[in-house]
Amino acid sequence: MDVVWLKRDVRLQDHGPLSHAARTKNPVILLFLYEPDQLVEPTVHGSHLLFVHEGLVDLERQLLLQQHHEEEKTTIDSFQYITISHCSAIDAFQFIHRKYTIHRLLAHQETGHWQSFMRDKQVRKFCRSNSIPFTEFNQTGVTRCLKSRDDFSAKFQAFISQPQHSTPDMPMLCQQIVQMKDIPGFMPNLTLPLDQFSEIPNSHRQDRPDRQQKGGLTKACATLDSFLSERGSKFSQGISSPNTAWTTCSRLSPYLAWGHISHRHVVHALKQRQEQLRKMNQQGRNIGTWLKGLQAFSSRVHWRSHFIQKLESEPTMEKRDLCPAYQDLRRRNGDWNEEYYQAWAQGKTGFPFVDACMRCLLQHGWLNFRMRAMLVSFATYNLWLDWKKLAPHLARVFLDYEPGIHYPQLQMQSGTTGINAMRVYNTTKQGKDHDTEGNFIRRYVTELRKVPTEYIHEPSKMPLSLQQQCNVVVGRDYPKPIVHEQESAKVAKKKVADVKRQSETRSMANQVYMKHGSRSRGREEMEGRKPKALSSFVERDDPSNQPTITTVFERSMLKQQVSFEGWKQVSLAGSTTVCEDGANASENRSKSIASDEEMATNAVDNSIKRHFISMNGSEQTGAKRQKPNPTKTSSWTCRACTFLNDKPLGLVCSMCSTMRHKGLC
Repeated sequence: MDVVWLKRDVRLQDHGPLSHAARTKNPVILLFLYEPDQLVEPTVHGSHLLFVHEGLVDLERQLLLQQHHEEEKTTIDSFQYITISHCSAIDAFQFIHRKYTIHRLLAHQETGHWQSFMRDKQVRKFCRSNSIPFTEFNQTGVTRCLKSRDDFSAKFQAFISQPQHSTPDMPMLCQQIVQMKDIPGFMPNLTLPLDQFSEIPNSHRQDRPDRQQKGGLTKACATLDSFLSERGSKFSQGISSPNTAWTTCSRLSPYLAWGHISHRHVVHALKQRQEQLRKMNQQGRNIGTWLKGLQAFSSRVHWRSHFIQKLESEPTMEKRDLCPAYQDLRRRNGDWNEEYYQAWAQGKTGFPFVDACMRCLLQHGWLNFRMRAMLVSFATYNLWLDWKKLAPHLARVFLDYEPGIHYPQLQMQSGTTGINAMRVYNTTKQGKDHDTEGNFIRRYVTELRKVPTEYIHEPSKMPLSLQQQCNVVVGRDYPKPIVHEQESAKVAKKKVADVKRQSETRSMANQVYMKHGSRSRGREEMEGRKPKALSSFVERDDPSNQPTITTVFERSMLKQQVSFEGWKQVSLAGSTTVCEDGANASENRSKSIASDEEMATNAVDNSIKRHFISMNGSEQTGAKRQKPNPTKTSSWTCRACTFLNDKPLGLVCSMCSTMRHKGLC
């Protein structure tokens, strides 16, 4: 009996475990678990579970249609193929092994939060104890036990350029599938009973009021198709504003986060569309801004795996600051302000644009990236709140919660990585720049809908007579600003800058860079030169003044051409991909990672010591920073995140806010 353990990979296309299981005639169990030890995590929300369950229903329907050749509109009453259980992983596997004897356990690698990491270790131990081969397949291009960050891009490109896993012969697979109706916690119903999950607090055991995206491969492919054929041309222009990002962004993030579409499937379809557009351009046909938009999207796809690799290499990033020098910031007695936190979490801070962004998340579960970063910046700088305590709330309101992006981004935006410049948003200016007329504010902060545009971003400045005329008295109908924006930012920046200036911080920042910073141009350019600490300078107050990416990271990730039947339908047939057995790699990873307590006390990793090179010359001050010669190049590549910035005089990467290195042109 083979067991295909479904986790963040509920789909048919490019599915390694399913593809391999179908190559044999062994009976197979398609198992999905609602695990109590995972549901108890404070990051879980009902919207996540419902989205995932919609994917399971979609998968079940595809299996049923393929088996019986029925019309898609056919309704189904219960799960007939997938075994769904409200049960822990160990209990489920023990039950199956006692009844059938597990021949192989097949799953995808998961870079999840700490609790899922510990769960996976327990499963590996169980498999070893029972002589069960446990094979884990890569699905994101992230490398387990990555020895050097220098190797990340090459390994990512090698993975992404491989053919996709072939889709199984569905009638044959359906004959192989065995459903275990007697497994503990068996859940046959298509409707997910959220009330059954007592591990989740009642307040989190519900859907978003207006969750606009539904789960499943069918919806994911339709979203990808509409982006590549209709919406993607304006990606670059529209991603910054919450008004335009709804349609110009790909909106694939929840499908990628929960595995309803594969990373590689998206990249292959993207490359096929780009090639089609280039040919159209060569023929003299007007393609507008399509190539520019898809090039920018391509950079985001690479950026996604770049950040997930950080958590894969540092599983404790969820629990501690990447740079230990910042461990006391925002955690001293009196730093935490519960009233500030509640106001921020409910969208009642008295800053209209901040409140609109939070209320948008509470209603829909989605917001564009720039505004998410602004919410974190406001909470960690202006309100001086600990990012660790913000993490669960944001995870719950993000339908596309991806731990590998969540925790690195929280640390980066709050300034505790040591390798990124300080990013403090002027939230009022952000609102004026990206919601000039206040339409977004009026949509979500409805009490301000009658406020004139002149005061929509700062209603507290309205004369009292006008407030009364608009039926919104600040302090009664809408909160007064809970902090002074400029003063609170000034105080916070000084506290962080004081830590940055310490020599110990620079040393620790260099260590972090050697382990987590991406290498944009290969090792040969690192010879004889050490990147200086990226925490030496403080970024200007308002990141909107920084350069904007108009052309971003582009490199040939497909060394060999992959044929497609059409850019809308990516062929999955004929895949001969040989995937690495992740069991040994995972075990090595488990052994190589010390306990949380050990890592907290181990200030310098031995491997980092070997690569540590003394800094040449003295630190440049902000006033003496050397500007690159614009005659030499029109763009430069960020060494931390590999994005291509097109502003020759830009000193900060406008994607990840990392300071530009001297000589990197």
